[in-house]
Amino acid sequence: MHSIRDLILAAALAAALGLTACGGGGSASGSSGATSNGTVNVAVTDAPTRDFDHVWVTVQEIRFHTSNAVAANDPGWLNFPLPAAVTVDLAALDNGAMNPLFANLSLPQGTYQQIRLVLVSDTQPLANSAVQAGLIYNDQVNYTDAGGTSRVAPLEIAAPAAGIGLNGTFSVSSTAPLNLAIDFDIGHDVVPFLHNGNAAFTLKPRLQYFDLAQSGAVNGQVDLTNICAPTASGTPANCAFNLVIKAEQPSADGTYHAATRFTTIRPDGTFTLYPIRVPAGQTATTIDVLLRGRNMDTILVRGVPVTAGSTPTSNPTLLSAQPLPTIIDTEYTAQAAAPLSPTGSWLNFYQTLSATGQAELPYEVRYRHVNPFTGVFTDPIPLSSGPIQVGSYVAAGTPTLLPNTPLPGAIPNATPAKGSFQVVAGAPDYARTPYLTALTPNAPTFSIAQLAVNPAVGVADTISGTIGQSTANQYDSGYLVVVRMGVIVQTMPLATVLAQNGGMGGAYSLGNLPGGSSTQSLPGAYYYLYARVWNSANPLTTLKRIDFSGYADLRAGSATGINATL
Repeated sequence: MHSIRDLILAAALAAALGLTACGGGGSASGSSGATSNGTVNVAVTDAPTRDFDHVWVTVQEIRFHTSNAVAANDPGWLNFPLPAAVTVDLAALDNGAMNPLFANLSLPQGTYQQIRLVLVSDTQPLANSAVQAGLIYNDQVNYTDAGGTSRVAPLEIAAPAAGIGLNGTFSVSSTAPLNLAIDFDIGHDVVPFLHNGNAAFTLKPRLQYFDLAQSGAVNGQVDLTNICAPTASGTPANCAFNLVIKAEQPSADGTYHAATRFTTIRPDGTFTLYPIRVPAGQTATTIDVLLRGRNMDTILVRGVPVTAGSTPTSNPTLLSAQPLPTIIDTEYTAQAAAPLSPTGSWLNFYQTLSATGQAELPYEVRYRHVNPFTGVFTDPIPLSSGPIQVGSYVAAGTPTLLPNTPLPGAIPNATPAKGSFQVVAGAPDYARTPYLTALTPNAPTFSIAQLAVNPAVGVADTISGTIGQSTANQYDSGYLVVVRMGVIVQTMPLATVLAQNGGMGGAYSLGNLPGGSSTQSLPGAYYYLYARVWNSANPLTTLKRIDFSGYADLRAGSATGINATL
């Protein structure tokens, strides 16, 4: 196994571009046998934070399909299994570093719309690559607890056999290799929760991929004078830490700024945003770079150019000639007053600049998944109480940063207020919620109504069936987990279902799931289910995961008879 720790950045980038690779190539199983093929190389990158020491995943296969509306078992998939599974530490892949996985894959020329990355589940036998890395689980989180003790926990993968889905359109041609980078984001998508008071983690991936020929790089640096690291004795009070740097670009509908790439600082204060997507057909684009962290004012540098084809070591944009300063400030924490539904939702926290003389779009400052089993944050989210330090990009120079007190949400003619945020909830194929009344240090809780299925996409459907027990009362606690494209959509507590019929189990029904109808089909609405159950008398030793066979097809309406026996 090749560890990313053994690769310098230049070598890793060369590998991602197809010069070297870890993994297999050749033709796919399920291939049409067409003679006019193109070459695809795939690397993995990440945008981590410092919340984890290591996050290991074990990759065994990648799949491609020309349609984004098929199930995981469709015969049209082109499957490329690795000769042997490869274990990757995602926490090491920040600042543009990449781990090449698949080299010289031969795909028929044409347009593809779906990729699935298949991981080895933590419930499967330990892969050789995981053994060589010294792991206990195929997918594993290493972290340091509040007392300074190093801990290890499995990383739960939803519906691992179906793979993690990525939708998007790219073309394979015989004229030039296609170099793709699949982007994880462990700082957001590794979601902590508690099982009987013990820390546990699940992966709620929102993977994206980049065509490296149509991407660019930005390098920058932060002054370390006010920067420190969290300590085992507690959170530092008089210095900044856990910095996250974001590339922000207008959303597709032009109503807000979306963070399209993340990174964090290296020990010397430098950072690299790469790959940053440049629109197809364009040679350059412009982004805004936002830096946020704990105990500090957020920094925003606007109008930063990005050149297609640039890399961290070849023609990158230099954000600032001098390291950007940080200003220490106070913060507060926010939490939902009630569980979100569906529990697969995430929350975006935006701030909108005031008094700039032009119409402003909100900037995404924070983003976090809710706990998929409780519908609220496992821990309240910290938000800055200070102003935003704003400056404009200066070619070969240093931006001048000036404080800007944000508006309380996107409320016209409102009075600016320090520490004010607007919060929005979202989930795949659900309508984004309206901007809520602003959060402030004096009003740090919020409530969000149940998300509605986006009517432009589909309708609200239901999955129902029975969950039985082979032995009465073997399990009395648990959750039903509903997954689509490898992402948790909704969960449901199972205690009441398991207690039916004298502890033999019974009927369940789960609604408000994006689906179709007889008049409005939703292509690709395939849902996979599993039960996460235990006995409350011994929750750690009796914990078991049971995958339902098959899937629920909601493309044209609700699904019944989706049953399982524990």
